[in-house]
Amino acid sequence: MARSSDPCSSTAPTRDSLTRTSSPAGDVTPWARYLLVYAFLFLMGAETFLISPLLPRIAADLHSSTSATAQLVTAYVLAYAVTAPLLGGVSDRVPRRTFITAGGTLFMAGNLLCALADTLPSLLAARAVTGLGGAAAAPAMWAYLSETSAAHQRGRAVSGGVACYALGQVLGVPAGSTLAQVLHWRWAFALIAAILLPLLPLIAWRLRGPKPVRAGSFLTSFTIWRDPRIAWPLLSTGLLQAGRLGAYTYTGALFAHRYGFSTGRLGMLGILVGAGTLTGSLISGRLTDAVRSRGRNENWLSAGFALLFLCACATALLTHHLMVSVTALFVWFLAGGAFYTTQQTYLGNIEPRHRAGIVSFNSTLDHAGVALGTTVLALWPLAGTGFVLTTLAFGLTAAALSTAATRFAPDRQSAPGL
Repeated sequence: MARSSDPCSSTAPTRDSLTRTSSPAGDVTPWARYLLVYAFLFLMGAETFLISPLLPRIAADLHSSTSATAQLVTAYVLAYAVTAPLLGGVSDRVPRRTFITAGGTLFMAGNLLCALADTLPSLLAARAVTGLGGAAAAPAMWAYLSETSAAHQRGRAVSGGVACYALGQVLGVPAGSTLAQVLHWRWAFALIAAILLPLLPLIAWRLRGPKPVRAGSFLTSFTIWRDPRIAWPLLSTGLLQAGRLGAYTYTGALFAHRYGFSTGRLGMLGILVGAGTLTGSLISGRLTDAVRSRGRNENWLSAGFALLFLCACATALLTHHLMVSVTALFVWFLAGGAFYTTQQTYLGNIEPRHRAGIVSFNSTLDHAGVALGTTVLALWPLAGTGFVLTTLAFGLTAAALSTAATRFAPDRQSAPGL
């Protein structure tokens, strides 16, 4: 029988297809080099969530409505969602550091343009450029972490990236809010560009990894949608993020209206949210390594974390008690961080021959979910019945898809390469 050409088939991979499946040093995880990747992810975390605390100030400065200014989030995520799948396919064919450096350069330029923009349309365009840079760099970074880490530390390597992304919220978002109060909101974007300027040459110099796979067309990454082991978890990511981050876009306005939060206090919510994501990612990293070492399916973990998100989100949106709302918001993002880490680890290893392509689709669904959630939730009164039920429907469907995915990706036998 002829060998199947489907890259997602169960046929044993060829020698060429294995060039990116394991750490080049065998059992050694290059933690020192990961510091460069983690630093970039820190800046991406700070920038991605920067809009929420700055939303009222930017809207006032540019004389636009809150809902119109919130489309700055949509501009970023749509640019990311449209371009990431194509760029991820190309990324599997060239050295990872090439895409990380090129994407980082665009990301830096986009932030500089944000700092210089004086109208809402020009700021929207700058955010789109930033999203394009993120679409090029992020899938290559996540793939680099998965393919260069030792098998028994893979969950922790990925969770370190998610944790640093969250740390960008913990430290970067409040710092940006402080800059906006003391100087101007433009300085928050300018600072990110300034930090990237010396970081990118170090990434281009120091990051090394397995040689790229050049067999086949980059469009073959789209064939992953024929594999339910991959397709269902990807859809789960999109829907969970629609509820988790789509609703979060409006928490700044919610806390300002319900509890009288100023811009500075809204920035402190970034610390809370980042701390929750950081905690969840670190917990999930160790849990995922433990589950994988026993040959179990990570999708069960994803479903459980999605259900935890449902409970916390409903509490945060419905209560009028500040401490209850704040605590629920922390758990909301703990569950979300744990969910995302589990998804990244699972999807980054389910088909090593198309690692960046799969991870890029996960990032695309992540960002498309945010755009979907931000747009759909804008149709309802803030924290009203329709707003809450729509958010919960996103999360419940995500939990159902993760549970269903266990049928197609059953528990594995424990093996060194898992």
